[in-house]
Amino acid sequence: MTYWLIPIQEDMWDVILTKGVWGYKTNLSEYIKKGDKLIIYVSKYYAKAYGGKIVGVVRVESDWYVDETPVFPEEVVRNKGMFIHRVKVFPEVTGVCDLKGILDKLRFVEDPAQLPKYLRNAPANLKRPIPDDDGKKIEMCLKGEL
Repeated sequence: MTYWLIPIQEDMWDVILTKGVWGYKTNLSEYIKKGDKLIIYVSKYYAKAYGGKIVGVVRVESDWYVDETPVFPEEVVRNKGMFIHRVKVFPEVTGVCDLKGILDKLRFVEDPAQLPKYLRNAPANLKRPIPDDDGKKIEMCLKGEL
């Protein structure tokens, strides 16, 4: 099991929770595998409530598959699948964790002044896994225990 940091737009979170699926524009099977955990970070762009926050950790429950059915809000508006490379996921921990508030407790951000570079693309953190102890601290933060 490996932790990965995944930035999303805020409106994708409801779909992840209700439909149990996460998708991306390209196949990430080289990185993310069944059994891995995705740390869901909400990007600040267009966010109303959770921008800059981690909102959950979901466990990958399936292998990667292609599905062009529009399920994410941007896809529904365009009536076209855009994030067609998908995995089934199960929420393990949900809540709200202010990433900036725990940066001093995490190892994966080597240069806090350069935080945005660690939050780009998928998987974020420059395509490197999140250390297990950081993943556990983030789970604790989501539970209000950190």
